[in-house]
Parts: sequence; C-alpha cells; structure tokens
Amino acid sequence: MEELTQRVGLLEKTTHQIQQDVAVLTARSENFATKADIGTLRTELLGEMGKSEKRTDCKFEKIALHFDDKLGKMALHFDDKLGKMTLHFDDKLGKMALHFDDKLEKLEVRIDDKLEKMELRIDDKLDKMEQRIDVKFERMDEKFEKKFVRIDEKFEKLNDRLTWSIMVPAILAVLAWFVKDLVVKV
Repeated sequence: MEELTQRVGLLEKTTHQIQQDVAVLTARSENFATKADIGTLRTELLGEMGKSEKRTDCKFEKIALHFDDKLGKMALHFDDKLGKMTLHFDDKLGKMALHFDDKLEKLEVRIDDKLEKMELRIDDKLDKMEQRIDVKFERMDEKFEKKFVRIDEKFEKLNDRLTWSIMVPAILAVLAWFVKDLVVKV
C-alpha cells in the first residue's frame, strides 16, 4: 500500500511537471507566425508591387503626353511660321520642312528606343526583386517547417512520457487491484 502511495505521489509530481511543460509550450506557440500571416504579407507585397507598377505606368504616360504636347506645340509654331513665309521662301521652306521632318523622325526613334530600354530595365529590376522575395519566402517556409517538425517531436516525446509514466502504471495498478480482489474472494 505504501508503495502504491509512493507511486501515486510520483504520478502527481510527473503530472504537475507535464502541466508546467504544456503551459510553457502554449505560451511559446502564441508567437509563431501562421501560414495565413505569411500569405497576408505576400499579398501585401504583391499589392505594393502592383501599385509601384501603376505609378510607373502613369509616369510614362505623363512623359509621353508631355512629349506629344511639346512636339505638337513645336509643329504648330513651325506651321504658323511656314504659313507666313510661304509666299517668299517656298523653295527654302520645302527643304527646311523635309529636314525638320527627318530630325523629328530621328528624335522620335531615339525617344522610343530610350523608353523601350527604360521599360526593359524596370522589368528586369522588378523580376529580380520578385525572385529575391520568392527566395526569402522559401527560406521562411523552410524555417517554419523545421520549427513545426521540432514541435511535433516534442509532442511525441510528451505523449510517450504520458503513456509510460501515467498509463502503464495505472493499468498495472488496476491489474493489481483485480488480482488482489480475486485472491481475496478465492
């Protein structure tokens, strides 16, 4: 009987220790990020990238409108001057108009080339930024996976401890009681 009392005392100590371990694990688990948190962060980053792309597109549109406006004003200005000088300098103005058109075409080609190069550079930078973000998320996923594996291992150890420290002695105590009752009745 004393031995049974000692075992029950040991079981109470072990149970108290397990309760403390579970409380510590519960407190620690509140600070872990969830997949939903990571998903929210990923969504926010993609949203910011989209906003940045829209701002860039808007700036390019403003630049294009600015160039169109400037070229339009220049064309109107030259048309006005050409209209006034047409009677006196038809031959010279014809040559100047051809020269000016050629210059405008070359300028337009250069502007288009520069805009295309800028767009390629921006696309390249955005691709690199997206790749870096993906690599960081993969590293975060790996870290979380390792932490979850460690937590699973700790819970398995806890389950083993519970089984061997509480369940087996309890079953043995029940069997001993059953045998004791059989011996007393026989």
